[in-house]
Amino acid sequence: MPMLTTAGLVLRRADYGDYDRMVTLLTPAHGRMDAVARGCRRAKSPLTNAAEPFISGEFQLFQKGERYAIEQCQVREGFYELRTDYERLVHGAYWLRLLDAGVPRDVPAEDIFLLALKALAHLNYAPELPAAMLTLAFEAHFMALSGYPPRVDSCVVCGKPISGDARFDAHLGGAVCMDCPGYAPRISLGARRILYKLPRTRFENAPKLVQSPDWPEAARLFRKYTQQRMQIPEKFLPPLVSAQEAAGI
Repeated sequence: MPMLTTAGLVLRRADYGDYDRMVTLLTPAHGRMDAVARGCRRAKSPLTNAAEPFISGEFQLFQKGERYAIEQCQVREGFYELRTDYERLVHGAYWLRLLDAGVPRDVPAEDIFLLALKALAHLNYAPELPAAMLTLAFEAHFMALSGYPPRVDSCVVCGKPISGDARFDAHLGGAVCMDCPGYAPRISLGARRILYKLPRTRFENAPKLVQSPDWPEAARLFRKYTQQRMQIPEKFLPPLVSAQEAAGI
């Protein structure tokens, strides 16, 4: 009965039986995987932390038939600061839901795995950066790596290159030139440039978005696109502005 050792990020968990939990992991070599953490709900179980969302570490999985069980977990990062900031926790939980919805099972996902760890580190350790801005950066990179980047340099209807203002149609999958009919919301040149360049740059450069006044517009439009492609229910979407901004502070 084979043993598998893999890096992993816990995406979600659910109680199973009296003392166990089913855990969904994101792994670099095997994509999304399910495993049971037996006895993790017992007092002083060494697997208690291994069955919590946001936990990243090295997992030893024991395979029996088609099911895996977590034997050991060496925790490397818990992103614990997120648990003390409700707004950032909501954004992080949304990221995990995107990963759970968009990463296939048993398909290598090394680039997406590394993206998730980098993005969560920014969300956890850089509280000065707007959470909604980091979510825009995560969505843009994740959708591109998943094969769903929007088309923003040319019209999705007629194919003509776009040089100025346009509309952004989440249903059609990108920008629509002003010569084509439609009722989608307008997108400014600045926001369209962000959506074009963002997934083509390293995630570490995401903090530079703070300098652009167009990122909130880009975030609002791209959220609709991501929600539609990934089929995320409205109730799980994080806010597009912070609580302080909403209160006018």
